[in-house]
Amino acid sequence: FFDGKTRRYFYNIDLQGRLFLEETSPKNIATSIKDEKFLNFFFSRIREANSKEMDFLETHGIQEDYPYVSKCGLEINYIRPAATPIVFHSLTYDGLLLYGGHLELPFDSKKLAISTITGRLYHQFLTRESDRGGNTVENENGRISMEYGLIRSSVAVMLSDKISEGDQEKFLYDGKSEIDWLPMDNEPGNWAMPDDQGFE
Repeated sequence: FFDGKTRRYFYNIDLQGRLFLEETSPKNIATSIKDEKFLNFFFSRIREANSKEMDFLETHGIQEDYPYVSKCGLEINYIRPAATPIVFHSLTYDGLLLYGGHLELPFDSKKLAISTITGRLYHQFLTRESDRGGNTVENENGRISMEYGLIRSSVAVMLSDKISEGDQEKFLYDGKSEIDWLPMDNEPGNWAMPDDQGFE
């Protein structure tokens, strides 16, 4: 979409953290965007769409499908993720979670969370005390925006060796740290793609 002033593009992020232009078909590792410089730029600017950006979507009846944006000058890139816009696709030997191209976040077992709906593993991404990449920590409703990022399945499998069942239906990491349940307001909304379209 181009209105003479602003260009608008539409992207998908799959369960592996791969980025695609929405019109790309089929969506797989070969057709995903791989330029690390672009990925770092794009992912470092992801935030929730504000009311003005949502107004444009509403005029086209798609306001529930693209909850996130990444702005670049006069370009607005609308994003529909399969689960969350931040997906940690790798864990380095020195304990860094990677997302986007090679953006980093220190791994902390105390910040893990498990979804009660899907069983997927998440890691806290933002807190009120910690903002990254110029993102707005609180959204317009006062809720922490993008508080958790999904951990890619292959990384979750690697971490699962240290996850065990504790008391009272809780899970422990390395037999010590209790893993929280993912807060319900951080579960994917109606915009999330069904599992068979999450490109997993």
